[in-house]
Amino acid sequence: MIDLGVIGYGVRVDMLMDNLFSLGKEVRIKAVADFNPRRVRDLMTKDESDAERYDMELDKIDANLRQCRMDPDQITFYHDADEMLDHEKLDGVILGTNCNTHAVLAKKVLDRNLPLFLEKPVGVCQEDLDLLKACDKKPHAPVVVSFPLRVTNLVQEVKKIIDAGAIGKVDHVQAFNDVGYGFVYYHDWYRDESVSHGLFLQKATHDVDVINYLTGETPTAVCAMKSKQIFKGDMPEGLRCSRCEKQYDCMESSYNIIQVRNDTPRSDWCCYAKDTGNEDSGTLIVRYESGMHAMYSQNFFARKGAARRGARLYGYKGTVEFDFITQKISVYDHMSDKVTHISVPIPAKGHGGGDTALMKNFVELCEGKTKVSIAPLSEGIKSAQICLAAKNSSEQDVFEKITL
Repeated sequence: MIDLGVIGYGVRVDMLMDNLFSLGKEVRIKAVADFNPRRVRDLMTKDESDAERYDMELDKIDANLRQCRMDPDQITFYHDADEMLDHEKLDGVILGTNCNTHAVLAKKVLDRNLPLFLEKPVGVCQEDLDLLKACDKKPHAPVVVSFPLRVTNLVQEVKKIIDAGAIGKVDHVQAFNDVGYGFVYYHDWYRDESVSHGLFLQKATHDVDVINYLTGETPTAVCAMKSKQIFKGDMPEGLRCSRCEKQYDCMESSYNIIQVRNDTPRSDWCCYAKDTGNEDSGTLIVRYESGMHAMYSQNFFARKGAARRGARLYGYKGTVEFDFITQKISVYDHMSDKVTHISVPIPAKGHGGGDTALMKNFVELCEGKTKVSIAPLSEGIKSAQICLAAKNSSEQDVFEKITL
């Protein structure tokens, strides 16, 4: 039996439990360190209403959120991570706290030489990344960073095409993410920039990792720009959609997101309130060691059919393009009229199947069946360093050098 501990059991970790237990492995959650054990118990048993789970004041309850997958009575709860790590004999740890605590808590796990599943971004400031760089220079148990996109069938197929030399060496990248569910970054906890530290670190970290993975390049400099054109306003701080007199007219209210737009909100804080953080679009350009550069742009008010996520990678011999939304890859031969289209169906849940691949790798690392992480700490640091540099560049109007 593989005994795992969890530090910070929130919605994201709870989602990963489906992937973990679908592996058919002898694995269990033995201990949890969380400051709100009652909420953790509710998440595990799905006994709480949507209002408690998502911090919302809505009436609708999704019945499938109530299915019981774990018995919290068989789990030891701690309020303190050190206490859990000192008292429990664990084979690995899953870390899912808020982003601004990832680095410090990751060090506690690595100091005890335990395999670690670490949520992204691995750090949100330079002090975080310097701490993790120091940890990574020493021998430590393997780390799997939560980068599911790099291990989806779609990206793996693109990787095969590039490695086979079909387009030649990648010498330019244009990547994009028009987030069809972008409203969650203004209604949910993400809106608090003291925790999220902006959407380069929160969102771009995934896509930047995919670019790094597919090109195999080392970044040297970044410049970026961001803007906030939509999700701003003068509504009162702390206002809830469900308590606002404009909720039936405002298309961004939880009521209209559900009833008119047929989407699923995760919270109902007013996105036009004075305390709503985060830019609603951003673009970064990365220069790599070889001299090539990559451009990535993200938008958070595109909706419905406008949603897309993927990239074009250009070589001298050809271009390969992929999109997670259409689940298609296109390969364009620059020396002929040949165009190849490939459909790669991906699961609707679990980041296109990437979460299951990550959990499988993590459990096998805990079992000792492999020593190779498919998303190592060094890659988490690299992506976060680029995104932090982009944040700084967009706020200071300067080029930022990358030091890894």
